[in-house]
Amino acid sequence: MQNWKTILTNFISLSGGELFSKGIAFVITIYLARVILPEGFGILGYTTAFVSYFLLFIDFGFDIISVKRIANDKSVISKYVNNIISFRILLSVVIFMALSVVVFFLNETLVVKLALLLTGLNLFVQSISTEFVFQATEKIKYLSIKVVAKNVIILMFVLTFVKNISDVLLVIGISVFANFVMNIWLYRKYAKFFKKFKWVIEKKFLKALFAESFPLLISSFMISVYYNLDMVMLGNIKTQTEVGIYNAAYKIFLIGIIPLGAIVKIFLPSLSKIKEVDLLKKTLRNFGILMFGSGLIISIFIFFVANFVIQIIFGNEYSGAIIPLMILSLNVAVISVNVFFGNPLTVWGKQKAYSIAITFGAIFNIILNLVLIPKYSYNGAAIATLLSEVVVFIGVFFLFNKSFKSILNVQNVQK
Repeated sequence: MQNWKTILTNFISLSGGELFSKGIAFVITIYLARVILPEGFGILGYTTAFVSYFLLFIDFGFDIISVKRIANDKSVISKYVNNIISFRILLSVVIFMALSVVVFFLNETLVVKLALLLTGLNLFVQSISTEFVFQATEKIKYLSIKVVAKNVIILMFVLTFVKNISDVLLVIGISVFANFVMNIWLYRKYAKFFKKFKWVIEKKFLKALFAESFPLLISSFMISVYYNLDMVMLGNIKTQTEVGIYNAAYKIFLIGIIPLGAIVKIFLPSLSKIKEVDLLKKTLRNFGILMFGSGLIISIFIFFVANFVIQIIFGNEYSGAIIPLMILSLNVAVISVNVFFGNPLTVWGKQKAYSIAITFGAIFNIILNLVLIPKYSYNGAAIATLLSEVVVFIGVFFLFNKSFKSILNVQNVQK
């Protein structure tokens, strides 16, 4: 088990790097929100949300499984990296072709279609990612450097070249380029610390990995449904301007949950390899203290500064984002609880059960979006997201307690 010094060091390193990076990203957001206006800002939010569903197939849940395996046995690093990257490169070609076909038939403007295809280039960029290795081996600082440097690159190019709403495609191109540069940098670090990548396709290995990861793909897809579907549905039911207003609130919300993601990355490797019950209980206790405490503080803070943040940072044109942000701030607290109960299930062999809980939340979200967005626009989208997370809580709470009792029973039998 990690001691508090190690936990806090990793937490500060990862969340500090993420927060610094998001601080830079926030400067980019403020600049873009005022330069490309709500309509252009809406196009960025819409295309990101739309393509996120296709990006899920590149990840395929492999990262979580790989972190679990590598954390327990460093000797398998090359096997996982070589097979996963080789498979993802092939998969990225197929998925991009599928995206292109879907975009062709969409009833959208040419600018939006081009924006979708440009954003889709991230499929190829993400296929060469080695982040899961650095997470599993707890080389957290390199992940922090990557996100900070990526946003520094974006900031420099955006401030230099983006001047008005006609540059919205350029913004997307800059983002893809920066992501590509930093993935190449991280790969070079991987080659230095471990081994160079070799093209390997082991069908038996990938088939087993696919079988184990597929429930996580379903879970990720369903999570994406109740985090991104609102943006997609707003773009189709309402206007890109309303998407832009909601996107402003959502950007603040995403900054708020950064520490929660950092906490997961710190504890997940440890939770995947603990065998002793007492040690597991202590680790879960530390995990809970940090997760619940962070979630509650962040939630309260964002709720009370929502009005100030939107007015000062985005301006009067985005005043409609205040209420959605207040609603989403409450979601931060709910997410912190769900992450605590849900994420350990993914490394305890309960991926299928976890995916079922997420699926119920996603279905509930779809129904709520269909009911609330036409009448309440971005406010309805925020409410749908919050209530869907509450539904997920019911499922993961039950599954966590059931799984933890099973672990205790196994340990008692062994004793």
